[in-house]
Amino acid sequence: MSAGADGGIDKATLERLIAGSGVRPPPQELDAVARSLARIRTAAAALSPPSSFNETVERFYRLLQAEANDGAAG
Repeated sequence: MSAGADGGIDKATLERLIAGSGVRPPPQELDAVARSLARIRTAAAALSPPSSFNETVERFYRLLQAEANDGAAG
Protein backbone atom coordinates (compact mmCIF):
# COMPACT_ATOMS: atom_id res chain seq x y z
CA MET A 1 0.00 0.00 0.00
CA SER A 2 1.20 3.45 -0.71
CA ALA A 3 0.74 6.35 1.61
CA GLY A 4 -0.68 9.70 0.62
CA ALA A 5 0.89 13.03 1.48
CA ASP A 6 -0.97 13.11 4.81
CA GLY A 7 0.27 9.65 5.78
CA GLY A 8 -3.03 7.96 4.89
CA ILE A 9 -3.77 5.57 2.05
CA ASP A 10 -4.21 7.35 -1.27
CA LYS A 11 -7.60 7.06 -2.96
CA ALA A 12 -6.39 4.90 -5.89
CA THR A 13 -4.79 2.38 -3.56
CA LEU A 14 -7.89 2.27 -1.38
CA GLU A 15 -10.06 1.73 -4.46
CA ARG A 16 -7.85 -1.17 -5.65
CA LEU A 17 -7.83 -2.69 -2.17
CA ILE A 18 -11.62 -2.63 -1.87
CA ALA A 19 -12.14 -3.72 -5.49
CA GLY A 20 -9.85 -6.68 -4.80
CA SER A 21 -12.49 -7.95 -2.40
CA GLY A 22 -15.07 -7.93 -5.20
CA VAL A 23 -16.87 -4.77 -4.07
CA ARG A 24 -17.25 -1.72 -6.34
CA PRO A 25 -18.38 1.15 -4.09
CA PRO A 26 -19.24 4.60 -5.47
CA PRO A 27 -16.55 7.33 -5.10
CA GLN A 28 -18.35 9.08 -2.23
CA GLU A 29 -18.22 5.86 -0.20
CA LEU A 30 -14.49 5.57 -0.88
CA ASP A 31 -14.09 9.11 0.46
CA ALA A 32 -16.01 8.14 3.59
CA VAL A 33 -13.82 5.06 4.09
CA ALA A 34 -10.68 7.17 3.64
CA ARG A 35 -11.93 9.70 6.22
CA SER A 36 -12.78 6.89 8.65
CA LEU A 37 -9.33 5.35 8.24
CA ALA A 38 -7.73 8.74 8.88
CA ARG A 39 -9.80 9.19 12.07
CA ILE A 40 -8.90 5.67 13.25
CA ARG A 41 -5.23 6.35 12.62
CA THR A 42 -5.39 9.66 14.50
CA ALA A 43 -7.19 8.04 17.44
CA ALA A 44 -4.71 5.18 17.58
CA ALA A 45 -1.80 7.61 17.61
CA ALA A 46 -3.41 9.63 20.39
CA LEU A 47 -4.24 6.59 22.51
CA SER A 48 -0.94 4.77 22.24
CA PRO A 49 1.63 6.44 24.43
CA PRO A 50 5.07 6.97 22.93
CA SER A 51 7.57 4.53 24.36
CA SER A 52 11.27 4.16 24.13
CA PHE A 53 12.80 1.11 22.52
CA ASN A 54 14.09 -0.13 25.88
CA GLU A 55 10.64 0.15 27.45
CA THR A 56 9.12 -1.82 24.57
CA VAL A 57 11.70 -4.59 24.94
CA GLU A 58 11.15 -4.73 28.70
CA ARG A 59 7.38 -5.01 28.20
CA PHE A 60 7.93 -7.85 25.72
CA TYR A 61 10.06 -9.83 28.16
CA ARG A 62 7.60 -9.20 31.02
CA LEU A 63 4.83 -10.55 28.77
CA LEU A 64 6.89 -13.65 27.95
CA GLN A 65 7.62 -14.20 31.64
CA ALA A 66 3.94 -13.80 32.58
CA GLU A 67 2.93 -16.32 29.90
CA ALA A 68 5.61 -18.73 31.11
CA ASN A 69 4.39 -18.39 34.68
CA ASP A 70 0.77 -18.98 33.57
CA GLY A 71 1.85 -22.08 31.65
CA ALA A 72 3.75 -23.48 34.62
CA ALA A 73 0.83 -22.87 36.98
CA GLY A 74 -1.82 -24.39 34.70
